Amino acid sequence: MFAKLFTTLMLILSLLFQNFSVIPIRHADNISLKAVLISDIHADADPVRDRNDLLREGFAAIGRTQNDADTLVMSGDLTNSGDLREYLFLLEYINTYCRIPDRVPEIGNHDSWHHSDDPDFTKAEKYFKLFCVLNGVCTDKVYYKKQVKGYTFIVLGVEDCDFKTPYLSEEQLCWFEEELSAACEENKPVFVVCHKPVDCMGDSEERLSRVLTESAASASAPIVYISGHHHNDFDENSLQRPEENLIYLNLPSFLDNDGAPGAVLEVTDSTVTLTGCSFLEEKPVEGFSYVVEGFSYVIDY
Repeated sequence: MFAKLFTTLMLILSLLFQNFSVIPIRHADNISLKAVLISDIHADADPVRDRNDLLREGFAAIGRTQNDADTLVMSGDLTNSGDLREYLFLLEYINTYCRIPDRVPEIGNHDSWHHSDDPDFTKAEKYFKLFCVLNGVCTDKVYYKKQVKGYTFIVLGVEDCDFKTPYLSEEQLCWFEEELSAACEENKPVFVVCHKPVDCMGDSEERLSRVLTESAASASAPIVYISGHHHNDFDENSLQRPEENLIYLNLPSFLDNDGAPGAVLEVTDSTVTLTGCSFLEEKPVEGFSYVVEGFSYVIDY
């Protein structure tokens, strides 16, 4: 117990005195938003384990190759078991090696104390919200909305320990429906972040699917639903387009797949481009670049 407290204290002190003055490199003028998308990080409480060496290398690769990104989106399973030290190690890796200053974190089933010997969602929620605050996101819930460069990110979150079936309250589902409708009225691309794909959302699946489909039918720009959870490599099932303005993107695991994979999102005034990347290999995934075009809107931020 003393060792855990000592490690946690040292991590907090190191983070408090860390230099956060990051000046990002500007991306091309025609790109209005660039985001790095990763999922299933599974940070570990043991800093000398191989998995944490891989995380350091992966985030360093993002820092070398994507340092013009506006934000880092993390689609759930940030940690292996929702332990506070896991969050603090992850924050240290991002700040030290990646250092994209803006972040959009989302809670996954492992972050809800999926692997804990004594599951306690109250603590899981508290630690996730603390991680959000340390990444510049102030929220009193596990779900929230954030604006990045004038674009809306709607972040969903489980509200109980998620062992097999995620729980989203009626309050959250109503909030999601209202926020998505309002965001679509701005006639710009909208990004929904949820750890599990829609068809894995249990009792919420039908409601989420309906809201996304109906919103896409009246939208003039794409809705991109960003998920993870399955740990699959990029393949023909990683990106689906059930409606003209609805895209489902399922990301591989940043930790468990070769090359620390993820995706790069780039938005202009008439296109949304999604490119699969092997960050460690510093190259795009062959055959996985998807462009949505044919819409137009005024960028105002």
